[in-house]
Amino acid sequence: MTLREARLLVRTILSKGGADFPEREADILLCAAANLSHAEIFSRPDALLPPSAAEGLFAMARKRAGGAPLQYLIGEWDFYGRTIEVAENVLIPRPETETIVDKALECFYGGTFLDWGTGTGCIALSLLIHRPQARGIAADINPVALSTAWKNLRRYGCLGRSLLWHSRTPEDIPCKEGSLDLLVSNPPYIPTSVLPSLQREVRHEPRTALDGGSDGLDCYRMLLAWSPKMVKKGGRVLFEVGDGEQAERLKEIAPTSLKCKGI
Repeated sequence: MTLREARLLVRTILSKGGADFPEREADILLCAAANLSHAEIFSRPDALLPPSAAEGLFAMARKRAGGAPLQYLIGEWDFYGRTIEVAENVLIPRPETETIVDKALECFYGGTFLDWGTGTGCIALSLLIHRPQARGIAADINPVALSTAWKNLRRYGCLGRSLLWHSRTPEDIPCKEGSLDLLVSNPPYIPTSVLPSLQREVRHEPRTALDGGSDGLDCYRMLLAWSPKMVKKGGRVLFEVGDGEQAERLKEIAPTSLKCKGI
């Protein structure tokens, strides 16, 4: 089977499975299965695909057609200009989360930060790369997430400035009062009642990274209660939120010692 033939067959499988972008996804899967770049599969369409690669390709295509996230199938994804490892049962990095990195870099130039709910470690990694004098704590309740974050931090040479911590609540973070220059978090913020109606791809992701309680604010309440004593004066607290309405609710429940600088 040639690369061209494999691409067409995978596109058909993905189209029947309801994929929004079957052509693009077929190319991504083919690159992963054949260990080739996009340039190579386009420039060598008549090259033969080894049987073992074809077997892996069609197995991934069937899983994708069944709703498995593309990122889990290929095991990596791009975030903030770098390719990071992604594993099943770990929250998948999304483009909108790059915004919180942008905001953090506008106000954080060095010191110590906590990334609570680190997942793949994508936020912590980006901050450590762009702020070489910084040190970070990457915390998560999910051991698989911490293992994935460790691999990503090691891959880019940032382990020496990192502490990975298995955290159930902010209270168990091993840092002194007033020691943090930045608290950054993309916590679970989806109301429990909304979870069953999420896209099927999203429902493959870990519930612990999605379920924010009855109103989606459970983790924010914990972090907001803890942050005034742990973040030093003049420090910053940055959250990713689900929508503007949720952001307004956070302003209502935030301690008076925290001043809202923007949404």
